[in-house]
Amino acid sequence: MTNLNLVNHNEPDLDQLAEIWLMQKACEEAARKKRLEVEQRMLPLLEQKVEGQATTTTRHNKKIVVKKQIKRSFDGKALNEVRDEIPADMLPLKISEVLDTKRLRYLQNNEPETYKTLSRCIVSEPQKPNITIETIL
Repeated sequence: MTNLNLVNHNEPDLDQLAEIWLMQKACEEAARKKRLEVEQRMLPLLEQKVEGQATTTTRHNKKIVVKKQIKRSFDGKALNEVRDEIPADMLPLKISEVLDTKRLRYLQNNEPETYKTLSRCIVSEPQKPNITIETIL
């Protein structure tokens, strides 16, 4: 890696920006931790449902909504054991088509014509860059 000398010496260098980033990240994590602690103190005072949302209005007209969800999934092995006991039209399953990025890249690199046809129905959306910084000792 090469070190570049910046022409404009009024701007912070990359090491300074990295330090600023690390400080901001620490502040963000501390603030998140404090917010979660406050939420835990609030929960006993709020209307709640086992699943779904409930609204509490405070004396000073703040509307606080608590939404609780239950993540459900199947244990594949257990499902296979009982699958024959349940009529197929009653199984609460749906098939979801998910893009296989590895196979898509293969097509892009090795089957350009197929990729060109398929690319007309692929929606691509750049995601936020993820930056991590660690100090090298």
